[in-house]
Amino acid sequence: MDVRYARRLTEELTEAFEAVRKIEENSLNAAHGSSISTSESNLIEAVARGGEHGITISQIAAELSITLASVTVGVNKLVHKGFLIKEKGAEDGRMVYVKLTREGRKISAGHRYFHTNLVRCISLEFTDEELAVLIHALEKLNSFFRRNNYFYRKKLLTPRK
Repeated sequence: MDVRYARRLTEELTEAFEAVRKIEENSLNAAHGSSISTSESNLIEAVARGGEHGITISQIAAELSITLASVTVGVNKLVHKGFLIKEKGAEDGRMVYVKLTREGRKISAGHRYFHTNLVRCISLEFTDEELAVLIHALEKLNSFFRRNNYFYRKKLLTPRK
């Protein structure tokens, strides 16, 4: 890759990532004050995907690619804040399922609303053809990350050709 493209791609990806992160953080603060962080919101979203039956700590850790200890600390913090509850499994009392409280469901709905609005606003800046190219490029980028397990395990990025 030409050095000019590498530099520009680095700048644009970094700026886009930081912009989305900051917009999400500002949106959470506007909706919920400083009571919830972006990482806590992501943990709540993982629990929401577990549905009515809940999700285990191990499942959350696997989905978010973080340690069991980090999930446990985060879940306990969110239980204390009133966004999550922990319940023992009906069939196996050793299993603990994490579920959303009413307040947790509000956070989850607000987070989904944020992403929907973000996509709507971004889409207004592009033609249909540009959106098709952008989606294709993002699909290839995500495919690269999945194919190389960058989503699932910690490892250094090393170019292969």
